[in-house]
This record gives sequence, structure tokens and C-alpha cells, in this order.
Amino acid sequence: MEFGILTLATPNDYRKAIGLALSARVSNPGVPLAVACSAKVGELLKPYFDHVVLENGSLRGFEHKVHLDKYSPFENTFFFDSDVLLFKDLRPVTDSWGHQSYTAIGGYMVDGFSSFGLDRQRVLAKIGKDKLVVIDGAGHAFFTKPACQEVFDLARHVTQNHAEYAGNIPYADEDVMDIVMTILNLAPAPGDGFFSRHLTAVPGTLQMDATVGKCRMIANYSGLPVEPCMMHFASNEAPFPYAKQLHKLFKLNGVSTKGLYSEALSDFYTMEILWPLKARLKRLLKRVGIQLAK
Repeated sequence: MEFGILTLATPNDYRKAIGLALSARVSNPGVPLAVACSAKVGELLKPYFDHVVLENGSLRGFEHKVHLDKYSPFENTFFFDSDVLLFKDLRPVTDSWGHQSYTAIGGYMVDGFSSFGLDRQRVLAKIGKDKLVVIDGAGHAFFTKPACQEVFDLARHVTQNHAEYAGNIPYADEDVMDIVMTILNLAPAPGDGFFSRHLTAVPGTLQMDATVGKCRMIANYSGLPVEPCMMHFASNEAPFPYAKQLHKLFKLNGVSTKGLYSEALSDFYTMEILWPLKARLKRLLKRVGIQLAK
């Protein structure tokens, strides 16, 4: 098949995958949808996806994302994290991005650290490049077969030798793909209003309704109105607005809405209370440890 949309799903986020699928049916009617997941989760998702692909059970977490080429049944694939909602036709984007075997929106950096601790200067010195592609937190990627095999083969090599490339830090597929795209001289795609997060909007300007493919805002990075193709609700961001959109999509399509807002409350607690509390405790223990060492 020529073009389709792919996502991944787990027992913890399969309802988010349903939300992605339902928003895609509105904004991209006729585009086939695929999900890679366990057999158990697949039974829950069959009504909403055209293709349910059995995941590789030996992989864990982010490692699945360097096997997307094996999961996708499509020649041209737009991958999205399950916590994404779609609002516009993707085909004009695929037409402009399709000249490259793999890409995602991003930029370049020469120093600093990624969210997972990747030392960019260290990596650049190792791979002999002067600037590093950075697609951190993109939540999406576009790739074409068979040209993308080189990309994913290298990504799997970097994954197997993660400490050698990235040092002793937690594994993250986005760090791996930053390295791979840089080595292969693959340019990140320009933003052009395609990508958004809830925090992208100037407060009070966001108008969103995934049941009719509507998303408008004044972008805080430009002060200009934008109508993005997608919104990524990464890291439990904006749990209640996200739950509201899922509730509307589910209700419209006869999907049970039970527990959506309680899940949002749990996400709110995790992001706004638990994580900040852990961060403060970590800083406190570090400070105490330094003082005790003196």
C-alpha cells in the first residue's frame, strides 16, 4: 500500500491510540491506519485500525521505534505517537517531505544536553560532524520504503552500541535518531505550522475540536495564527484538555468514555505534583550530600 499512518500501543496507552485513530478518520478519511502492539492489546484495537501488527516481544519501551520499518505495512509511512491528535490532511506534507528516506521536524544544535542526557558535543566529536540534528519530542516521523532501511539498520546498530555512542545515559529513540540523521546527512523537516503542543498556544487563543478537524491558535513562538496538522500531548501535558478531546471523539463514535477524566487526574498528579516533588527531593538530597561531604 502506498501511504498510511502507523502508531504503537501498550496496555497503558491503548485508549490514546484509539483517540489518534478516530481523529485520523476525521482529518484523513480513507487513509489506512496501522498499530503495532501485543496480541492482547490488538484485540482491543481491531475495531479502530485497518492493520494490527504483532509487536516484537523481545523489545522494550523506546526500542520499538527503531523497528518501525518492520512494523509498517505501507510504502510511505507517517508514524505518530499514540498521544497525538490529527487535524488536517497529511498528504500535502508527504508530498513535500517524500524526497527523503526519513525525516521529522527539528533543527540543529552544537552543544548542550538532550532531555535524556545526551552530550551533543561528545557525540559530534565521535561521529566527526559539526552540528547535530535535534528532533527531540517530535512524536512523529515520515519514512519511505525501501530507502529507509539504511536509516533503521543504522538506528538498530546505534541502539546495540548505545553506551559507545551516547555514554552511560538512559536509552531514548530520539537521541538515537538524532545521531543517525546526522551521520546520514538527513535534514530535519521545517516546522511550517505542522507540529504543535498545547503549550505552543498563547493562553486563551486555542480553539480545538478533533471531531471536526479544528485546531487554531496564536503561536507563542511567532505571535501569528497557525492551524497545525497535529498536536502532541507529550509527557502527560494538558491532561484535562486532552481528555476533553478524547471524550468528544469517543462519544461521537460510540466508544466508552468511562475513566477518561480519572486518568487525566492521575496524569495531572504525576506531572504537576509527583515529578516536581521528586525533582525537589533529588536537589535537596544532592545539596545535603554536598554539605555533608564538606
